[in-house]
Amino acid sequence: FKVHYPLGISFDITNRCNLRCKHCYFLKQNQNEELSDDRLLARVHELKKIYPSVLHAGWIGGEPLLRKELLVQCTQLFPLNMIVTNGTIELPVISNSVFNVSVDGTREYYEKIRGAGVYDKVKDNANRNDIRINVTCVLNRYNGDCIEALLKEWKNTYIQGISFSFYTPQRGVDDSLYLTGPQKDMLIDHLVSLKKIYGDFILNSRSVLNLMRSTTSAEITSRCKSPKAILSIDAKGDIKSPCVM
Repeated sequence: FKVHYPLGISFDITNRCNLRCKHCYFLKQNQNEELSDDRLLARVHELKKIYPSVLHAGWIGGEPLLRKELLVQCTQLFPLNMIVTNGTIELPVISNSVFNVSVDGTREYYEKIRGAGVYDKVKDNANRNDIRINVTCVLNRYNGDCIEALLKEWKNTYIQGISFSFYTPQRGVDDSLYLTGPQKDMLIDHLVSLKKIYGDFILNSRSVLNLMRSTTSAEITSRCKSPKAILSIDAKGDIKSPCVM
């Protein structure tokens, strides 16, 4: 079948967030402006007409649930949606969406990165069986030791599973969170071995984990299809580059 691009679109629905996470690239960009609800909704309609091939929309921020009513309206315009949230705000029921709740470790590790006092609230908000919820974990130098403990703890909840990615360093920033190639490869070995125990609860496939290794990741990144397949829109309604991926 002939594929028409873009297949997906990613919206920074807001620049605002109620957390100040140590690994957040967005905060380091110092973005402040965002469209009003009416103007952003009009921009979404406009982009739908310009790019009729789009089937999937991603809603990120900032924290997208800070504009919950607008978010609910926008998700009705696409057949499939993914909402990336820190989980501190109660999740609305949106039938055509999956929520990706960011949880970077068990409580001790989480609070080193995202701040104290919200871990239990996030876990309560994510432990729902009436909506589709995944947990996403960004691995860095702080939290690599707690992978199995995180899997054990969340296996007894209603979430569908946990996906793992690696912290991306910021250009020009002296970054203590960054994992070297050998450090990442050790964590990938650990995840591959844990797949034997947890199976698809680790949402990354073995093949994807192996492509993330230091020996192959640069090649994969250099021919990434995301800039072509996914249109990235900032909170001012403009196309942004590089894309969110």
